[in-house]
Amino acid sequence: MHFQLPDDLLVLQSRMRDFVRSELQPHDAAIEETGRVPEHAMAGLRRMGLFGTNTPKQFGGLGLSMLGSCLAIEELAKAHTAFYYLSGVNVHIGSKAIEFFATPEVRDRWLPELASGLVIGAFALTEPNAGSDAARIQTTARRDGDHYVLDGRKTYITNAPVAGVFTVFATLDPAAGAKGITAFAVDAKTPGLTIGRLIEMAAGRGSEHAEVIFENCRVPRQNLLGQEGEGFAIAMRCLDAGRTHWGAYCVGAASQLLGYALDHVASRETFGRKLRDHQGIEWQIADMASSLHAARLVAYEAAWRYDQGDAAARTAAAALSKYTGAEMVQRIADMTMQLFGGAGYSRDLPIERIWRETRVVRILDGTSEIMRQIITRNAFRTHERRNAPT
Repeated sequence: MHFQLPDDLLVLQSRMRDFVRSELQPHDAAIEETGRVPEHAMAGLRRMGLFGTNTPKQFGGLGLSMLGSCLAIEELAKAHTAFYYLSGVNVHIGSKAIEFFATPEVRDRWLPELASGLVIGAFALTEPNAGSDAARIQTTARRDGDHYVLDGRKTYITNAPVAGVFTVFATLDPAAGAKGITAFAVDAKTPGLTIGRLIEMAAGRGSEHAEVIFENCRVPRQNLLGQEGEGFAIAMRCLDAGRTHWGAYCVGAASQLLGYALDHVASRETFGRKLRDHQGIEWQIADMASSLHAARLVAYEAAWRYDQGDAAARTAAAALSKYTGAEMVQRIADMTMQLFGGAGYSRDLPIERIWRETRVVRILDGTSEIMRQIITRNAFRTHERRNAPT
């Protein structure tokens, strides 16, 4: 075991860091003010391959390992979150179901465009009455000859207004629970699919979230992802990738916050001394640095586990990374704001924006409470296996 990143990933990390600093961060304040991401910044995201970091090269992606993808996301997280919602989310829940479970015709139709950023994908799972309990979705699918007909309503769907293709989850039999859920790739131009009301969030200006409504929406049978009844498993497979990436995102955002905090306490004076020379401040910095370091190790291990292909280990590590990262980044955001005082709470500095942006990680792609359930189940399995009679 060693902890040195390979040379090629160090080069990637350096290129990404320079790109984020020079081409993305200068737009952060304007995006927060206008709610729009400049087209030349989008072009930069496409040029860097950030819509397809983990997508195989044969489909136009960078073909990075999950560890490489997470290193790219870690740097991307140091700029406005809109960049990640538009490009990073496209890599996992926006495209993974199509990459892994679509027919060759559907995969070849959509995946290259998703990887290039010419099309943005959206993941339509959440409903007004089915969030964490995804098995309770009420959007229905019924067979009709060579088509399925979808009816229902999704909500809080990231990138819905700009998406070109949706991964949609519907049930063939509401009484069957998770076993009735089936997944489909649905072209955004399909008659019967409409975008409902836009939902304004506390953060994430520059990206959009909305309702998606299906009314007699006819989807060709070839757009079925996997087999009937496999939708729940497909959703969880996509969420493993999403949670792994979110763990890395939290590390990047926290690293940016810690940098702000270090610069501030090294330069500001109170009572005739630098803030960094007060023991109480030293201890806060130590707590921030140590929790960030621990979360980074968890995130990198989760990426490594993902790359090994062990499904159970992948799911457990992804949940641990997202939970650890989400809780860590919120503590660091809060501590950074406290160190800056009123200036940190004002919109003159990016700290309050990052504080708002990172709060949602404890909710999306599986709440921290759901992550705890997964972590606990894995802890019991590991304990029972180690203590089983031989």
